[in-house]
Order: sequence, then C-alpha cells, then structure tokens
Amino acid sequence: MTLPMRVFQLCLLCAAVAGCARHNSGEDEGESPAVTPVVAVRTVPLIRGDLETVVTATGNTDAVRKGRILAPIAGTLLSLKVLEGTPVKRGDLVAVIQPRETHAAITGAGALLRGARTEAERVEARRAMELALGGQNNLEVRAATGGIVATRSATEGDLVAENAELVTLLDLSTLVFVADVPLPDVPQVRPGERAILIFQALPDDRFSAVVEAVNPRSDPQSQTVKVRLRFAGEDEKKKRLLRTDMNGIARIVTGRHAGVFIVPKSALIRNDETDTYTVVVATPDSLARIVPVEVGTRTDSLAEVAGKGLLPGAAVVVEGNYALADSTRIAPLR
Repeated sequence: MTLPMRVFQLCLLCAAVAGCARHNSGEDEGESPAVTPVVAVRTVPLIRGDLETVVTATGNTDAVRKGRILAPIAGTLLSLKVLEGTPVKRGDLVAVIQPRETHAAITGAGALLRGARTEAERVEARRAMELALGGQNNLEVRAATGGIVATRSATEGDLVAENAELVTLLDLSTLVFVADVPLPDVPQVRPGERAILIFQALPDDRFSAVVEAVNPRSDPQSQTVKVRLRFAGEDEKKKRLLRTDMNGIARIVTGRHAGVFIVPKSALIRNDETDTYTVVVATPDSLARIVPVEVGTRTDSLAEVAGKGLLPGAAVVVEGNYALADSTRIAPLR
C-alpha cells in the first residue's frame, strides 16, 4: 500500500472516532445537554406558637326557665288575652274562665227561655236566667311568673278541663346552649371551660359561652352527653337575636399546647397505608427534603407537628408538595 493511501485511511479513522465522541456526548447538531427539572412550589416559614385543643359538638338553644299557665278549674274559656310573642309580667291577667256549673246554669236557663210557651213560663225562665247570671263567679287567671308567650293551647269559647294547659311562657333571659358532646370527648369537657358558639341562622356572628354543667346521663342511641353552656359577656342587643331551638355548633376549648411547631394543614402529606405523615422542607440549596412528623392538635386550618430536623423558620412546602420526591430541585414561589 502506498503512503498516500495509508494517510487517507488514517484520516477516515480519526473522523469516525470524533463523530462517535460527539454522538456519545450529546453534542450533535440539534441536540441540547440534559437539564435537571425544577418543580415550582409555595412555602411558608415554620413557626412556633400556641394551639388550643377544641371539642366540637352540635346542639341548640333552650330556656332554663319555662312556665305553663293552666286552667285551675273546668269550664268555658271566655277570653284568652295573650298571643304568641306577647311579653307577660307576673300578675298580668291572662284568661277568664266561666265555671262549668255557671255555664250549665246559664245554658239551662236559656233552654227554658227558648222553650217557654206561656207568659208564666217565660217569666219563670227569665227569673232563672237572672239568677244564673247574677250568680256568675267567673275566674280570672293571672300569670305566676313572667316571660314571653311561646304557645297558645286553647281558644276562646273552648270547654277546658281542670289543669288543662292554656299557654306556655319562656324566660329568654335564661337562654342557654345545650350541646350533644360525643362520648369519647366528654372526659375532656369540664365546667368553666370557655367556648365559641356559631349558629346556622347567624353565620356572621360569634357568641362567647362557658361550660356550666355536664349531664351525668348519656343518650344510648346517639352516644352523646348533654352539656349546658351559658352565654358570657354578650351585650343585650346581640342576645336579642337569639331564640329557643336555634341549631348551632359549640367549639369548647379544653386545653392549650404552648410553644409547638405549627403548619398549615395543606403542608401535611398522609400515607394511607401506614397512617403516617410527612412534610416537605426546602433546603437552602433549593432541594426538597422529606421529613416524617407526628401530628398533634388540629384546627380547621392549622396542625401541630413534631419531628427530628424541624427548625424554626424552615421553609415548609404548602403547594406543590404532592408526590414530590426527596432531593427534587425546587423553585419556591414568592
């Protein structure tokens, strides 16, 4: 082989080797070097603070002081002078009852007068009517206690029996909230603990209350215990918004955890298989670090966490943390 031919073959070999090197390094025309993906996340600083433990229970308002005005005798209800919503003071006239005997005498005299055929019969019937009317001893029924009329159980002209209910009264100044606390939460609830009450009919208002008593009996069907809360520190104008049988929610504060790490609940990642939790922390060099945590007290939006490696001020990921792998390159949003 001549020298020029050897030189030509050597050049071809060098060109092939150079081409392979460019292909393996990804530097061929139209290709770009591999780029590590970056995940955009939102973070908040890890803080220490106090978190309250709260027992939540549904319930309704009720009046402690209630009254019933009863018919003391049997007879005809000549008048019932109050309507629903009427305020009644002690001693106010509520009703007038005509005794059964008087009613029978007047009714009998009326029957005689209608059936009289002669003048003598008419005179006798009129005398009987005068005696019946003159002997009336209608009974006035007065309120023994004050309150607001809640219901009327009779109508004027009715024949009422002895001890029949005429009206019911409610004393709204004795209004309380009765909460149905689930049995597992009852040991945490004690008299004197403060609470916040929220009513469906008044969603923009919050009412302060205090636990007054815990019923010793439980409801076997609902597995709850009645807990009575009294309103505390509310002005009269605000309390006038309340009525009996208003449905609401009681949030009873049963304790306080002081100086704990607090994160938004969106920072928690739950493993359903192991029932454990983790949070994602952004390292100073913008890498995701998965940190196992124990979750304590929770509110509607916050949770208490504890775990090795948690430091105050650490950037905890609250958005973009789902399925984020450890050591992923992240870019916290501002």
